[in-house]
Amino acid sequence: MTNDTKIILGIKDPNIKKLKVMNPLEMMGPLKVQAILDYRPKACPKCGVLNQKSIIKYGWRWANVKLPRTAERDVQLHLKKRDFKCKHCLQYFLAETPLVQRNHTISNTSKLACFLKLSETVSMRHVATELSISSTTVLRIMRSYQDNVKTRFDWLPAVINMDEVKSTKDAKGSMSFVFMDGIRCEFLDILESRTLYDLENYFKRYTKKARESVKVIVTDMNYTYPKLAESIFPNAIVVTDRFHIVNSVMRGFTRVRIRIMKSYAPSNMKYKALKRYWRLFFKPNEKLDFKKYSNYTNIPGSQTENSVVEYLLDINEELREAYNQLQTVMSAVRYRDIARLETVLDGKDNGSEEMTKALNALVENRESVDNALRYEFSNGPMEGINNKIKVIKRVAYGFGCFTSFRLRIHLAFGLKKIA
Repeated sequence: MTNDTKIILGIKDPNIKKLKVMNPLEMMGPLKVQAILDYRPKACPKCGVLNQKSIIKYGWRWANVKLPRTAERDVQLHLKKRDFKCKHCLQYFLAETPLVQRNHTISNTSKLACFLKLSETVSMRHVATELSISSTTVLRIMRSYQDNVKTRFDWLPAVINMDEVKSTKDAKGSMSFVFMDGIRCEFLDILESRTLYDLENYFKRYTKKARESVKVIVTDMNYTYPKLAESIFPNAIVVTDRFHIVNSVMRGFTRVRIRIMKSYAPSNMKYKALKRYWRLFFKPNEKLDFKKYSNYTNIPGSQTENSVVEYLLDINEELREAYNQLQTVMSAVRYRDIARLETVLDGKDNGSEEMTKALNALVENRESVDNALRYEFSNGPMEGINNKIKVIKRVAYGFGCFTSFRLRIHLAFGLKKIA
């Protein structure tokens, strides 16, 4: 029965003997367990003298140890520790066990359970409730992970994905810089600022060999990262994420549509149609249904998806021109056709002001945009990491300390990396 109880409670120390459950039949309150910790020490931990009958037993001391929950009940271990005295140095010391650290009352298994729960997207108060400890204790355990967060300044991956996320109130910048290994899709680190000056100072801490090993930098259309690549990573090319290329043109087209829509009264049928069927504009032209007829609100007669789009484009010639530019960019990205993209970028001044502005952003990043169509690299994994970071921040109702924010993120990705 003692061995079975040890297995259930997760106690593996053979020096803990005479395990006894005090109230196994009580349904309420914590499960209280008594045990004795006694052994013959090999040497004195104070002076290091070997125990040749120089260490004597000198009574007992009681200690309460917090164990992980078992059968949905809290577990309290009342441990009776042997007290020793060394005749050589006249110092006293207690028997120790790997179950719990010296001068601590929370077991190591409880701390490990706390680390595992902190790697999930739950609040620290929820972790404290699950483990029946205080939120302050959870924070203290999390901060003990600081020693495990060490940056290797002699290595960088061949592909780096870069992005930013909203930072904490005490951070140096309003947005934090996040980067990851683009090959293994693993989170690397988060910095409290994304300015070019701070990023250069940070990456200059890496060795020259590590910086020269970076071949590709995948990012959005932020102007900072291409400049960072020029000054820090001499052998790296910049690849703009394809989603941001299409999204930039979509935003330009949306501004054109809204401007033309607002030129009509809200009660006008054209206003309502432009407002209602905007999703059809973003559907690839070749995927529009031209066989199935249906009745569409605010559009006369039975129409197909293709005829609905043609009806809306007939409202304004400027809208048609913007739509053609949008579809050309979308198809160029979809089929990785650089020549098709160049036809739009070279004739960007023929369209509306909003589309011209969106296309100018692509022209300014012409080389990285072309690289996006040449290579398969994407910032999708980086967006997934950013989404999890935002979830962690939201369930915690925000972080006031960037150090705690960074540690929690490293726990969320670091423990799963080890596992």
